[in-house]
This record gives sequence, structure tokens and C-alpha cells, in this order.
Amino acid sequence: MKFGHNLARNKVPEWSSNYIDYKGLKKLILSTLTDTSSNEEADLAKFLFFLDRNLEVVDNFYNKKFADISRLLRVLGERYGTSRQAFNSMDINENDEVVRALLELRSQFRNLQWFGEVNRRGFVKITKKMDKRFPKSYTQQPYVTSKVDQKLFSTDVQILAKITEINNWLSIFGDAKNSEDAFSIHKSKSFTHESSSQKINLSKSQFEKVDQAIHNDNLSLLREVLENVNIDFNLPVIQKLLTSLLQRAISCKSKLAIKYCLEKIISLEELDDIHQRNCLHRFVISIGRAESSNFEISGVNPISTAGLAEDLQFLTPALLPTLGLATSKPTQKNYQSLDEYDTILHFILENLLPVHRNALVSRDKYGRIPLHYAAQLDFPIICQIVIKFMISWDLIDPEHEKEVMDFEDNEKLTPLDLSVTGGHATTTKALLDFQRHKGSCDKAIRGSIDSKFNRLLAIATKFNFTAIMELLVEDNININWQDKAGETALHVAARFGHTDCAKILFNCENQKVDVELTEKCFSWTPLHVACVDGHLPMVELLIEKGANIKKLDSSGWTAKEHAALRGHMEIARRLAEVTSDFESETSYTKNHLKESIGLDPPILSSMESSRSINSNLQPTECLKSFGHRYLTNESLVLVNLGTMDTRKNTPAVQLEKIPIDEAHLTQLDTALSIIISAEGAQGDPVVIDLPIDENISMEPIVFTAVDAAKIKLYFDIIPKYSGSQKDKLGRGVALLSSFKQATGVKRVDLQGDVSVPILGTSLEVIGAVNFNCLVITPFSHPNMDITTKQTYWKEMSSTMVIGHRGLGKNLTSNKSLQLGENTLQSFIAAANLGANYVEFDVQLTKDHIPVIYHDFLVSETGIDAPVHTLTLEQFLHVNDSMPRTRRPSILSNDSLSSNNHKVVRGSDRQRSMSLNPSVTEYNMAERMKHTRDFKLKGFKANSRGNFIQAPFTTLEEMFLKLPEHVGFNIEMKYPMLHEFEVHEMDAYTVELNNFVDTVLSKVYDLGKKRKIIFSSFNPDVCLMLSFKQPSIPILFLTDAGVSAVSDIRASSLHEAIRFARRWNLLGIVSAAEPLCNSPRLVKVVKENGLVCVSYGSLNNDPIKVQKQVDEGIDAVIVDSVLKIRNRLTKNVTKTSDATFNKLPDNN
Repeated sequence: MKFGHNLARNKVPEWSSNYIDYKGLKKLILSTLTDTSSNEEADLAKFLFFLDRNLEVVDNFYNKKFADISRLLRVLGERYGTSRQAFNSMDINENDEVVRALLELRSQFRNLQWFGEVNRRGFVKITKKMDKRFPKSYTQQPYVTSKVDQKLFSTDVQILAKITEINNWLSIFGDAKNSEDAFSIHKSKSFTHESSSQKINLSKSQFEKVDQAIHNDNLSLLREVLENVNIDFNLPVIQKLLTSLLQRAISCKSKLAIKYCLEKIISLEELDDIHQRNCLHRFVISIGRAESSNFEISGVNPISTAGLAEDLQFLTPALLPTLGLATSKPTQKNYQSLDEYDTILHFILENLLPVHRNALVSRDKYGRIPLHYAAQLDFPIICQIVIKFMISWDLIDPEHEKEVMDFEDNEKLTPLDLSVTGGHATTTKALLDFQRHKGSCDKAIRGSIDSKFNRLLAIATKFNFTAIMELLVEDNININWQDKAGETALHVAARFGHTDCAKILFNCENQKVDVELTEKCFSWTPLHVACVDGHLPMVELLIEKGANIKKLDSSGWTAKEHAALRGHMEIARRLAEVTSDFESETSYTKNHLKESIGLDPPILSSMESSRSINSNLQPTECLKSFGHRYLTNESLVLVNLGTMDTRKNTPAVQLEKIPIDEAHLTQLDTALSIIISAEGAQGDPVVIDLPIDENISMEPIVFTAVDAAKIKLYFDIIPKYSGSQKDKLGRGVALLSSFKQATGVKRVDLQGDVSVPILGTSLEVIGAVNFNCLVITPFSHPNMDITTKQTYWKEMSSTMVIGHRGLGKNLTSNKSLQLGENTLQSFIAAANLGANYVEFDVQLTKDHIPVIYHDFLVSETGIDAPVHTLTLEQFLHVNDSMPRTRRPSILSNDSLSSNNHKVVRGSDRQRSMSLNPSVTEYNMAERMKHTRDFKLKGFKANSRGNFIQAPFTTLEEMFLKLPEHVGFNIEMKYPMLHEFEVHEMDAYTVELNNFVDTVLSKVYDLGKKRKIIFSSFNPDVCLMLSFKQPSIPILFLTDAGVSAVSDIRASSLHEAIRFARRWNLLGIVSAAEPLCNSPRLVKVVKENGLVCVSYGSLNNDPIKVQKQVDEGIDAVIVDSVLKIRNRLTKNVTKTSDATFNKLPDNN
């Protein structure tokens, strides 16, 4: 099963049709089994026939491929030699070409080796499966021994010998390069290859004279040596020598020697060249290498070396060797420095014989002519020279100059494609100038040119090449052209937020941009795309240019709704400002919905994708099951590659680049995969191909273990196509006990991201893997059971009202005096005014007692003390009023009491404070004035003078003193890393498992029949609550983009929906602003099978609450309980007592 499943992953893509048809053979076995009755012998002839055909296909392909690659290696050796002397005879261009060719051949041999291994394993597996299905057949051993093992692909001895030969050759080059002076690599070397001296009757001294003659451009000496030796210049071996001499003369810029060699050479085509290039290809490429090397040595314009120079010096792991040329970043070139090369090229082309001229349009192995490389390397003058001679030699039709742009390489790229993709504005201008130099060009021809190259506008827009965009727009390219997906250049600009590119399109004088064109997948306009990807300046520009803000996509959603869903609230607010009142918008969308899609908007299609380039759709079920899976006696380990922190740009796996002179020591220059496995835990290893997708952090790898502290995580780097986990090229190891305190620890560091080095086979560090890990330990309680089977909630006839921190969040802007938030008095008052639930925040003290407190910092202490640093006794004491024995000077001494008050609870404490309220108020404000919260807000919730102060309370007291019919929405207040940074706290707190277990124990101890809901802004807390118990529902709290967060799971309403749906949570509690801005988003939540609740100050406005209610919101968390309750029950004659009836007795 595993082999068949992994076979597709292990195939070399371009060879996939030549692998064993494992799936087809397996079907044959099953069909044979079906056709065979129980009492007759199976007829295996058909199966064996197709098995033999598969063996032939594999064997023939392997033999042919091995012969082809071996021939190329042999030709390379014959041409250049394999010794240190051979290296010394090459110039820098030849050396680089040979090294690249060797790397390519080694890669081909490796792939062929893995091809053989995978196919042999396939034949073993399929014959074993046959024997298992038909025990009497006894097929495997005789078939594998007599047929499979007799084939060359079954053994890798020959391939290993070839790879060793290549590595030895690379080792010689590497050692030689290391021993050279840094500057000597750029000097011209002798052309006297070993193979030349062996096959031509020239002495060593004669070769040296020839070399000297070419270097000094001494034509008489060159003639004297060559013509006095009695050489037949028509012999193939002499023609090869002359080709080498020509290359040497070009490198030395020796014009007389160049002309002499051209007169003697019959053809410039070099059939034995590894890349099938001629001297013109190599000359243009050598210019780029020489310029790159000169920049690197002199330090001039170092940015320009970032592309080509780095590509020549390093191999990139997980990628095949770069065989062509890397397109460097656009830079400012000093084109005057190229004048010498321009002159040489012009001289070469002028002296080409008529039989040589086709070399200018000769294609190399990659289908490229010299003009491709000139365009790719940003040589505009050379492009002009090449085109000029192509026209003068009738290699292209001067009346149909578009033909120069029709030279496509094997990847269908033209010279203009390469110039635009590289960002080379000057070269692009040169090519376009040639294209339009004849004003009399037929319009039909011109139209075909535009149609062919309209795609270039989108490429230039994607990479923000504004100078090239201006050139293309001036050339009257169709700015409204749509690709196969229906996207225009404006869609691309909107996706990447390139406003300058969009302005160029809008400023076009000859054409007008159509801002309402839609792409084909979701019918998104550029405005939709800009809103999905969160580019406010682009949205502003589109609004200015008259984009239809109310236009619906194919699923019936507006751009504003997309922005609000994905957490881009600045954009949503801006669109709301320019949109007419919501009632008219609602009417508009409802009236046009059926016209656009034929039914009410589903949660499929456009609202599913997190970004405009992601359209993977997965419909979900809308029903939550009761009694979900939870941990009993094993811990759960969730491993996420990469980071959850959106502020970091840390790759999941980072492998170091390999210096080219160490190429013989590495196997990393091929397609790679990483295997994540765990020792001491249960769970299948997971194989992920490199490079890893950026969204991988959202898909955890799951392991279970009895003792998580003993788990060792392994991160193994393997060749992708080897098909075997044994071929490890590197390994990283992480011990959970070293960075995750899994059990019995009271404090933990909140720095969740971990980086471990990856060691290679010789114990060198080859890279690092970055990940984070969550360990969830099991929880048990005698009162935790499942006594019934039902859904978590019933359909409610009315929206529930939940009192926020009791009777409301404390704000000094309120007109009336408020009860202190998160106090017993406030909760009781909220219940009396009709709140179905009361919401409050639970944190742990230093001695692990759950207390009710909202802020992370207890400012009442006079310092910024986190709750978890105070004991229960200290916490309850801090808001007790303690008048000083000496009154401050601004107050009269006789108004002070001379005695301090003892710490009391209840009515005695309140009465004692009332004896001298002014002193108490002053003392508390004076104590808190230097704390962070007090400086920011100017007050503290539940403080005398601003509010009706009441004592702090505990979770236990809440259960004991509030009536049982009042439901609890318990918010688990556990900080995330960015919250520690914002509040300038030390990044440690109570260990998460301990925190959750402590609260759960108290809930199950005292919960009885009370209706309880858990909620938290911290995604990991929600996960723990879900996996530790089966009966109490969990809601995920999210700011939904209203405020900045670091955890991607909490960054938007869209990510909150994905997270809650992925982990089977009851629903989400969203900040009210996105739902007030775009009320139909309530349906997006509910149609994903989730309960939808909102919170925030906007919920104190009955009109905004009513809009959410109209869309079916399940509950609202409010400060003004009475006002909202009255509004919701105003037109209801009979109120249902429906609640989150999800829970049996907890007894």
C-alpha cells in the first residue's frame, strides 16, 4: 500500500512514463482474483505477460539512458581531459562550462540510479502481492532471480563507478581552484588540452608557440607553425583544433588570429559540445561572466554580482544544478565597459564566411540562439549588432521583423521574454525599437505581434518593472489583455500592491483601462483582488478611478466583505465610507444575488481562499458531533514546520549553499525531501518535498506518546527520487525534554519557535530546520463523562445576550456610574437584567488558584506585576483600600483616620472604605500613576472614584455565589508572545497544560448542571481544551484583524474559521467590527458549521446588534445588557428559553 502510494512522489517527472505500472498490475491481480473461482487454479498468463512488458520498458529506458549519459561523459573527457594539467589548460569560461556539465551528468546518473532502485522494488512488491493473493503461484523468487536481477537497472555498480569518476574530476577542479591566487582565475590560460597533444602531430614547444602567437596576435608566427607542419586542415581532428584555437583567439581578443581561424574552419557547429553551443554562444555568455567577475573583484556595483556571480560560485540545495544562466536582478550597468566586446563581436561577424552565418541562429541544447543570451544578460548593443547581421544575411525577413521575436527556446521563451523577465529596460527598449522601426508594417502583422507579447505586460507588472511597463505601454500593447485565467495586468498589480504599475496603466493616452474586467475563477475584479490581498493604496487608487465598489463576484460577495473576512479592516473601513448606507447595500446584494449565482451565497468558492492566488476548495459539514475525540492516557504532540509568527520571515528548512569547489563532496544538488519522524512516539513519518510551501505551518504533524518527555524528533533530508528513507543526506534531532517541559513544571518560556541544525553525513552543518511544537497531556476527572449523545447546541429562536465582564466593561466615558467589571456584584446584576451567560476572564495566581481578572498586569500593586507573580492572598489584598496614617498635604489632617484598616471581604470591607472615600481614591490613583496601564488609559477598571469598586473574586467563588441557571462563558486568559512584548512583560508564565488542567479541575468540581462555555484568544489553549475533555464546548476568540497580532491563526476572521473548523471547535467569538461592517459574514461563519458570537464596544449600539441578529448571529457579548436585551425582545411576543443546551450533568 505504501509503495503504491509513494510511487508518484518518487518518480523523476520527465521519466514518469517509463516506470513500472504498479497500479495497473495491481488491478490485473484483482481482476484475476475476481475471475478465478475458489476451486480452480488461477490463470496468471495475462498478468505475467504485462509484467514482462513492464520489465522491457524499464530495462530499455535504463539501458538507453545510461548509454546516452555515458557517451556525453566520454566526449567531455576526450575533449578536455581529466587531469590537473587539463584543468590548467582551460580558461575560466571552459572551466565553468565543464564543471556545470559534470554536475548535470552526475545529477542524471543519480536519477537513473534511483530509477533502477525504485523499479526493482516495484517488481519485488508486485510479485510478492501476487504470491500473497495466489499462494500456489510461487512467482516472486524465481521471477526476481531469473529476470529482474539479471537486468542492469537492478544493480548500481556501473552507475556508482561513473559517479565516482565525475566526483574525482570535480575534486581535481576544486583543489586546483583553491590553490590558485584569487586573481589568477581571470587570466587567459593555454588551450593545450591533453587530447589535442595526443591526436595531433605537434610537439609541446610547437603548441606553446601557437599559444604565444594567439595571445600576442602574431599572425606570421601562427602561420609558420601550423603551415610548416604539413597539416591537412580538412581532417576532423584538425577542425576541432582550429575550433579550439578560434575560441582561444576570441578570449584573447586577437583579431588577426580570429580571421585566420575563420578562414580555415569549415563549420562552426560543435557536435561534441556538451551544451551544443558554438563560439558565438560562448562569446556572449563569456561577456556576462567576465563582467560579473570584474565587478566582484573590483567591488564596483556589488549588487550586480548577486545573480550570475553567485550562481557561478555556489550550488543551491534541493535544486538541480543551474545549467543555463540565472537571470540576475535588474541593475545599472556601465555599458561603456562593454565597448571592447561589442567591437570584437562586430569583427567576428564581419569575417564570418557565408557557410558560417547560420551559426548566428544555431540553437544550443536549450533551444537558444546567441540573441537569447544577449537579452538575458542585458547587452543592448550586442542585441542590436546580432539583429543587424541577422537581417543583412537574410536569416530573418526584414519585411516581417516580428520573426526576430519568434525565436523561442525549449521553454517557449523569446529574447524579449528573457529581457523583460530580467528587468532589463535598456535591452527591452532595443528589442522593441527594432520591432517597430518600420512604420509601414502591416497592421495585421502588428496586431499579431501585440497579441503574442501581451503577456509581457503582466510579467513586468508582477516584478514591478515600471520602466519596462512604460516601454510596453508606449508600444501600444493591449493593456486590457486577459490571460487564460482571465487576469489583466491590473489584476496582477492589485495582487502584489504595485500602485506605480497601476498608475502607468491608468496614464496610458491611447487606451483606457477597464477596471471592471473579471478573472474566470471567482469573477474577481482588480478591486476584489486588492481587498483579498490587503493593499490599501491600490484600493484607494481603484476607488479614485471609478471602480464599482458594490460589484459582486461569482459567489455573490463584495470587495468590502472579502477585506473584512481576511482581516484587512483599514480597507473595509475605507470602502464602508464610500458605500451608501448599509440598508441600500443589503438590498442591492440580495436583489442581485440570484442573478449572479442563482441561489443564496454559499461558503464555497471565493470566500474559501486566503489569498487571491489560492483557490483550493473543500466543502465542510455543518454539524458538530457531541463527545469528540479526546486524550485518555497518551499525550499528543503537534509539530508545525516553520513559524506561526507573521512578523518573521523564517523558512521551515534552510539549507546552506554549497561552494562550487566542494561540488564533488555533496549530494544535495538534487531534488530533496524531508522526513519528520519521532522516536518514542506513535505516528507515521511524514514526507514533505523541498522547498516547503509557505502555508505548511498551518498543517501540524501529529504524534502520540505515553511519555512525551522521552520523544526524539528526527528531521531527515533524503533524495526525493530515491524512494528509500535509508538514503539520508542529513539529519536534525530535537529532544522534547530539552525545549518543552512536558510534565510537572510550573513555569515555561513562551518562545515557541525552535531551530535545530541539520548535520550532513560527515557531521558538517548543512542547514537548519525551524519548527514549533505543542505538547498536550491528558486530563482526567471523576465528574468528566459523556452521558448522552446530542449536538453541542440546539437551533435558537433568539439571539443570546452575554454580559461582558459581568454588567459591562468599565469605561470612564459612560454617563452613569458603573459597577466594577469582573466582580460578583456585576455578574449578579447582569443575570438579573436578562443575560443568558456572563463572560469573565480567568488567570492563575502564583499558587495556582483561578481568579477573575482581565488585564495581564495588576496595576493596583503600584508596579506592573503579572497576575501569575502574585499569590492569592496578595492578589485579593491589592484592591483593598488602606488609608494612610498621614494625609497628603492637599487634604486636611483632621479628616484622616489614624488607624489602618485590616483586609476584609464583603460588606465590612465596603463599609470601612466608605468612611473615608476621598483618601482611598487618592491613594489608589497615587499608587498606580507610574504603571503602564494607568499611563495609557488614565484610569483602572474597578477602582473607586471612577466606578463602584467591589472586591476581586475567584472562580470558585463564582460557582458558589452565582445562581446555577446563569451560564458561564469562561475566557481562558493566557498571553501570546506578542502580548508579552506589547505589555513589556518577561516571556514566561504558568505552563500551559498546568494552567488548563487547574481550571478544568475547578470547573468539573463545581460545575454541576451549570451551562458552561470555554473561550480563548490563544489558539493553543483552545486546542488543549478540545483534546483534554469531551463535553464542554470551546469558542475561539479572535480580533479578526481589528488589532495587530503575531499568530497567523488569530490574524483574521478567515483564519479563525479555518482553525475552528480544522479542530472541531464549537465556533468563534469575533470582534464585532467585521460583522458590523459586513453583516453577511455571519453566514460565512455559520455555513461552516460554527456558532457565531461577537464582542466589542460596537455591540452597545442596538442598531448594529440588530444587523447581526438579522443575519442569524447566535449570541452577542455586550456591556449594555439591559439596552440590548430590550431591543432584541421588543417585537418578540414569546421568548424561547433556548440556550447552548450541549451539556449533561457534570456529576
